[in-house]
Amino acid sequence: MIITTEKVWEYIEANEPFTIYLSDGRHFLVKDRHWITAHPSRQGSDIVIYGPGPDEFHLIPLIAITSISRNGSTGAN
Repeated sequence: MIITTEKVWEYIEANEPFTIYLSDGRHFLVKDRHWITAHPSRQGSDIVIYGPGPDEFHLIPLIAITSISRNGSTGAN
């Protein structure tokens, strides 16, 4: 499944913790909607994840996302 900005927004709007997995093996826990942003037009090609450090952020191209999971599930649920 290809991860789109629209799919990321579904997770953001649910405002529940979820994990984003990247093709390079990294993963990021998103605690709630305050720790992530995507273009409001839902047409962007990148997201920004804040943390885990207080002044840390990661610009993530959507093409690098392999899956998203919440509640212990795997895949783009």
